Amino acid sequence: MQIEFLTQDNALYILPFFDEFLRNYGSEFSILQISCSPTMGKRPRMQMLRELTALYGTVGMGRLLGETVYSRVFGKLYKRRDAGRFYSLKQIANAYGIAYKRIGNPNAPEFVESLRQRAPDALVSVACPYILKETLLSLPPRGAVNIHHAPLPKYKGMMPTFWQMYHGEKSVGVTVHLMAAKVDEGVALLQESMGIENGETLHRLIQRSKRHGAHCMARVLRQIQSNSTTPICLDSAGDSYFTFPTIAEIGEFHRRGFRAI
Repeated sequence: MQIEFLTQDNALYILPFFDEFLRNYGSEFSILQISCSPTMGKRPRMQMLRELTALYGTVGMGRLLGETVYSRVFGKLYKRRDAGRFYSLKQIANAYGIAYKRIGNPNAPEFVESLRQRAPDALVSVACPYILKETLLSLPPRGAVNIHHAPLPKYKGMMPTFWQMYHGEKSVGVTVHLMAAKVDEGVALLQESMGIENGETLHRLIQRSKRHGAHCMARVLRQIQSNSTTPICLDSAGDSYFTFPTIAEIGEFHRRGFRAI
C-alpha cells in the first residue's frame, strides 16, 4: 500500500513520530512523499512567540530555540538509516529514500494536482496545521487518516496534550480516525490511552505520546491494507473543542503545578 504523509516541519515534536515509525515500519509501507507545511500554518509568528514564551518561560523558550537551531544545523548532515539520531524530517526522509517536499497550504490546486498524479492509496495527516478540504480528502481510494493525541470527541482542536494535563487527566489519549471536512470529525478506527508519569513535563509527554502514536498509526494502516478496519462509535455527548490557550489559561496551568519543560 502506498501512502503519503502530510505534516509540519517541527523537529522537536513531529520528528519523534517519524523516527519511531520509520525505524519500526519503514520497510513495511511504501511512502511516496512526506509533505511539510510551515509550523503552525498561518498563525502570526509574533503572536505564537508571545504565547509560547508564556507557556515555556524565558529560560525554557531559550532552550527550545537552542534545540531548534541545533537541529537545523545538524539536520543538514548526511545520515544513514541506522544512525543513532536524526535532527530533521528532511534528514530522516533522505536516509530512508523517501521524497521530502516543503509545501504551503495543501488545499492549493497545485498541490492537489500533484497528489492526484502521485496517486497514493492513503493519505496520512500527522499534525498538519491546515483544515483539509473535501477535494483533497476524496483523492486517496483507501481514505485520508489523521492521528489526534487525545480522546475524541472530548478534546477536539489545538494543543490536546496541554488541555488533558490542564484538566487533570491521568492519561493522554490517541485517536486515529478517517478525516472529514470538519476538524477532528470522521469515523474513528482506533482509540488508546497512555499514562502520564508523575511530574512529567508537557515537553516530554508530547514527545513520548508521538512515539506511541507511531505504533498506533501503523496498526491502523495494516488494517486499512487488509480491509479489516473496525469503526468505533464515539459518544457525541462529551463533545468539546479547544483552541490555543490564552495567557490566563497558561498562568492557571502553572498555578496547578504543571511544568511545560
